[in-house]
Amino acid sequence: MSNEKALFCKLNKPEDVEPDSPVAKKHVPVITVPSAIKAGEFHDVKITVGEIEHPNENEHFIQWIEFYVGNVYLARFDFAPGMTKPEVTIPLKLGHHGLDSTLRAISRCNLHGLWEGKVQIKTE
Repeated sequence: MSNEKALFCKLNKPEDVEPDSPVAKKHVPVITVPSAIKAGEFHDVKITVGEIEHPNENEHFIQWIEFYVGNVYLARFDFAPGMTKPEVTIPLKLGHHGLDSTLRAISRCNLHGLWEGKVQIKTE
């Protein structure tokens, strides 16, 4: 199986791929949020696909981003090639003081499959 086909057939996680590879830098979702947020208040969570801008053309583009807290699905954002940028900002409110949570984003590239990014936050 070619390397590109192998990428397309699984959920690619940062710990499973070479982090400095160009393909990882263009596909792993980057989640930007404070490391600690106040319980019961909304805080913006920004998700951008890739440290390096991903191509956005009919032949190669990000199709969607899904957003989770742990394994709890919160939202999905779909993108059209050429006319949208795979970047979203989501107001998030967590309700439990002292809770450690993993925020997860999964994106899908039409050529290179599923990619996961995650970040740990604490609720104060």
